[in-house]
Amino acid sequence: MENYILTADTSLTYDGSVKPRTDIADILSNQLRFDKIEYPMFKKNNNFDSVNISLIKRLTENSILYFQFPTYTSYEQDLDFIERAHRKNITIIAIVHDINSLRGFRETLAEDIAMLNNFDFITLPSLSAEMLLKKNGLHVPTVIQRGPFDFLTSSPLNSPQYANIVNYAGNISKTKAGFLATLRNVHLVVYGKGIDFRLQNPSYYAGKYDNDELITKLDSGFGLLWDGDCSSKNPFKDYEKYNWQYKLSLYLAAGIVPIADSASNVGKWLKKTNCGLVINDITDLPEMIKTIDKTAYNTLYQKIRTQQIRVRNGYYIKSIVSDVADLMATNKDLVK
Repeated sequence: MENYILTADTSLTYDGSVKPRTDIADILSNQLRFDKIEYPMFKKNNNFDSVNISLIKRLTENSILYFQFPTYTSYEQDLDFIERAHRKNITIIAIVHDINSLRGFRETLAEDIAMLNNFDFITLPSLSAEMLLKKNGLHVPTVIQRGPFDFLTSSPLNSPQYANIVNYAGNISKTKAGFLATLRNVHLVVYGKGIDFRLQNPSYYAGKYDNDELITKLDSGFGLLWDGDCSSKNPFKDYEKYNWQYKLSLYLAAGIVPIADSASNVGKWLKKTNCGLVINDITDLPEMIKTIDKTAYNTLYQKIRTQQIRVRNGYYIKSIVSDVADLMATNKDLVK
C-alpha cells in the first residue's frame, strides 16, 4: 500500500505557512518513504479540473494520502480532489495545521466542519479544538497532536546562554504584534518582515532573516509567544487556545526558553513538559524574567534540549503517523 503526502511548491516564500508543510513532506518522504505530491497550495485556480485529474492519475488505488489542511486554494478545488481520490478507494487523512474560522478569517466554523467531514480521518492540534468541532457537528475520527510542529534546520545545535532579553519572531504586523509597543521594563529583540510601530527603549527591531540564519541569532534569552493584547477582541489571541504557534517550533529548534500564555494550548503543554514558562497576562512578563537566574535558566534548558532534538528530527509528525495508524486499525471499516 502506497503512502502519499501533499506538499507545497517550495518556491513559495510564506515561511510561517509553507515551511511546516514542506518540512512534514520532507520528513515523511526521507524517513518513512512517503511519496510527495506537489499540490497547488496558496493559489486560487478556477480551472482546477485538469490539475486535479493529473494529480489523481499519479495515485495508486487503495493507497493512503495525507492531506495538509488548509491548502489556501479553494474548498471547491480541495473537495474535487478528495472526491476523485475517493473514487480510487484512497483513504485520506487531513493533517490540520489551522482552523481559519477560529482565526477570524472569512470561513465560518460550519464551512470548516463541513469540509473536514469529507476526510476519512483527521489530526487536530488540541483537545480544545476537537471538543469545539465535535460539539458543532464534526463526526470524523480524530487524532490529537502530541506536541508542536517539527522544524527542520541545517543550523548547528545551539546551547543558548542566559540573558534577560526576550526574543519575538514571526508576523510582526500591528494586528498581531502591536502590543509590543506598550511593553516597558523588558529588553525585547524583535525579528520579522517590517515593523510599523515603535518599541520602548531598550527594545529594538533586529530585521528579517531566513530560518537557518535566524536560529543562529536566537542564541540567548527567552522566546515570547503572544498574539494580540488580552484586552482587545483580536481573534488571534483567542485562537491561541486551539493551535500550535509555529514560533514555538522555532524557539525550540533554537533552544531558547519559551514563554506563553498559561491559558493557551502551548502554555498548557509547557506546564506539562516543564520546558518553558507561562504567564497569565503580558504585563506579568517583566517580573517573570526577574525570577529566572542563570541556574534556573540552565535547568530549563536541560528539559528543552530534548524538544530541541525532537523538532529538528521529525519526532512529532512521525508520532502523528503512528497514532493515525493505530486509529485506522481500530476503524478498519472506514479504511477505503
